Amino acid sequence: MPEPELRFAGTLESFFYDRVAQGKTGSSLPTEVGAYVVHMLADHVRRTSVAGRTAGPLALQYLAAREQQGARRTQALRAVGDRALFIAGVVPHSIDRTPVDLRYVRSLGASAYRQIGEPAVFRTLAVSFEAAAEAISEATDSCPDGDLLGLYERWQKYGDRRDEQRLGAAGVVLVRGRRDVIQ
Repeated sequence: MPEPELRFAGTLESFFYDRVAQGKTGSSLPTEVGAYVVHMLADHVRRTSVAGRTAGPLALQYLAAREQQGARRTQALRAVGDRALFIAGVVPHSIDRTPVDLRYVRSLGASAYRQIGEPAVFRTLAVSFEAAAEAISEATDSCPDGDLLGLYERWQKYGDRRDEQRLGAAGVVLVRGRRDVIQ
């Protein structure tokens, strides 16, 4: 069976701008961060190998980036930050069967951006890494609302606030720290 084709009018940038930078997801990012995220997402969609498993372990990429000097170091750290942001925002569950968790990926990404320093957008990304990842996640979330069991299982595993809100809107009452009771 052929894979479904994604179709929309306009460019990838306009698609992500509408979804992320315009705040249609409920998230509000600083203008410069929103613009950066839009272009980063479009670039990663065009070059899927950049963020995929074939790119090697993120931690090794981070360590190698720190060993670089000058402009090469900046480019390498940016690549690490961008890859971590893409993973944390678009495909966080891709690390389910790996020895790392989402907090680790987010910390590597924020640290990479923090070490770049200039321009200021990278300092802002370092501070607002989780908010940017959440805005991306909201804009690209593919969990269908009709799959309450899948949504519940994801909430149990990750405790995502958005999943909790979606479950609540569907009438599911959640109590943290209690075992599931089948009635």
